[in-house]
Amino acid sequence: MNRTSLRIPLLALGLSLAGCAQNTRTIPAPVDNATPDAPGRVARLSYVEGTVSFKAAGTEEWVLATLNRPLTIGDELWTATGSRAELELGHADVRMDAQTSLEFLNLNDHFVQTRVVQGAVQTHVERLDEDDEFEVDTPQAALTLLRTGNYRVNVAADGNRTVAIARTGQIDAASGTQAFTIRANEQAQIVNAANGAAGVTYDITAAPPLDAFDSFVDARERRVPTGQAQQNVSPYVVGRGDLDVYGTWQTYPAYGPVWMPRGMPPGWAPYRFGHWVWIAPWGWTWVDDAPWGFAPFHYGRWVMINGVWVWVPGPPRIRAIYAPALVIFVGGGGPGLRWHFGVGMGLGVAWFPLGPREVYIPPYRASRLYITNVNISHTVIANPGAAWQTDPARQRYVNRVAPGGITAVPEDVFVGARPVGGAAVRLNPADAGRTRIGGTAAPVPPSLRSTAPVPEGGRVAPQPPAGVDRRVVTVRGTPAPRSVPFEQQRPTLERNPGRPVDPGQVEEMRRQQPAPTQRPEYRQTRPAQQPRNTPPPVSQPIPAQRAPSRQAPAQQPRQDENRRRSIEQEHQRDSQRSAGRQQGGSARGRGK
Repeated sequence: MNRTSLRIPLLALGLSLAGCAQNTRTIPAPVDNATPDAPGRVARLSYVEGTVSFKAAGTEEWVLATLNRPLTIGDELWTATGSRAELELGHADVRMDAQTSLEFLNLNDHFVQTRVVQGAVQTHVERLDEDDEFEVDTPQAALTLLRTGNYRVNVAADGNRTVAIARTGQIDAASGTQAFTIRANEQAQIVNAANGAAGVTYDITAAPPLDAFDSFVDARERRVPTGQAQQNVSPYVVGRGDLDVYGTWQTYPAYGPVWMPRGMPPGWAPYRFGHWVWIAPWGWTWVDDAPWGFAPFHYGRWVMINGVWVWVPGPPRIRAIYAPALVIFVGGGGPGLRWHFGVGMGLGVAWFPLGPREVYIPPYRASRLYITNVNISHTVIANPGAAWQTDPARQRYVNRVAPGGITAVPEDVFVGARPVGGAAVRLNPADAGRTRIGGTAAPVPPSLRSTAPVPEGGRVAPQPPAGVDRRVVTVRGTPAPRSVPFEQQRPTLERNPGRPVDPGQVEEMRRQQPAPTQRPEYRQTRPAQQPRNTPPPVSQPIPAQRAPSRQAPAQQPRQDENRRRSIEQEHQRDSQRSAGRQQGGSARGRGK
């Protein structure tokens, strides 16, 4: 792996604490299901070609996009001329051609809703469980992807025409009171009505020949995982396709299958080469530099075996739940208000990775059920039902005293989303053994710069043309509420360092927003049957191969009924495709 700086200075750290004596003050108590839990699914920016710009939810600044960035509701991407991007969602991949605008209107365990107002977007749906929905919204129509398959949506630069193509699969298109179906090998041209009249007109014809963007998509599709990751890692783990390309597998009796990245230099450790960003509703989130650096830092656990770091995945047949960073923050001894290390002349932040069978207590507000699920989908724990009662300060952590396991950086590096590797300091074993546990909440509040790194070399990130972000789109499902601006959250974040704002407080802030900050208007084709941005929690993690059935509202369109009746056939086809890939496919890679 390419590193600009791999030498980590071993400095004497003053074990001074400006932190609380009890870590539980920075960790919210588990709650019942009165408020929704954090989503268990995110999108990952898995490939960048050319120049891709990013705007974080709740901010107004466009910056250069960063590989491995987790994306969620309200995040936006723009691809400049001659540029392309790829997003991975675990059950689907989304590719963007040049000069394309994409925003996530909704992204949770069961509903993905994207807003495309210019450019070309291709979506490959690999799995579609019975209660999953995938919707692409454009100015002319809401497009629901009914089955596994390959879909493309083009929106003209002036926003007046949408072309929806189903290479395979099936699309339910809706606009106003109109609804129509686009079947495999068909395309629909949907244009605004002539002479300024309300509504749209559409024409369904055979799908057009493949073009250069389709060829790019096809090349990416051929890079599919075919090795041991398919057997050892849950299909809901985002980034599992990288593992066989960039590492090897071994089996240890104590842990089962483990994965080791290839070519790691001396001094490498998990959560050391990358940067920290602040992403609501999870808070401090790790973004790794490595092209494979997503799955091993948001799922599973790390442990050192015979002096080598290995990653231990969670159970392969359980629906995995995304976590922002599976680490424990530590500090020195003594009284005070915040956990810190003394680094040089200032304060620093230090952490180490969680090990196998160690319980993760989220720093964000979470129900007891969520805490159970996020743990048993990542590792094996002794008493899952009591996981929410775990006191981090009383756990024994295997990586706390692992050689080089603790990483520390000055506070400004941490908060400023700057690279950790070149600024990291490492504790000697004696000091590591004297550290005190601070829990999973980092001890510092974020700044606006924490939401995204500063552009490299002062480069200005390209932006969509003026007015594109104000285009009205047609929707079927109700978009999630608009993100609360970061600056509106700042006072609350500063009062509770390291802890995200609770959902109830976020909703109160949202009600206080002036009208101009609300989401651009959208047209809804029909009343929503249920709030799609807050799906009810499940009683247990969903098995990867079979999801619980759900009775649909009687008002659902006939196309949805067709999908439900054919869901078992779709799963069978999915299994057949996977078997074929295992026999003769080529390995799939990710990264720039």
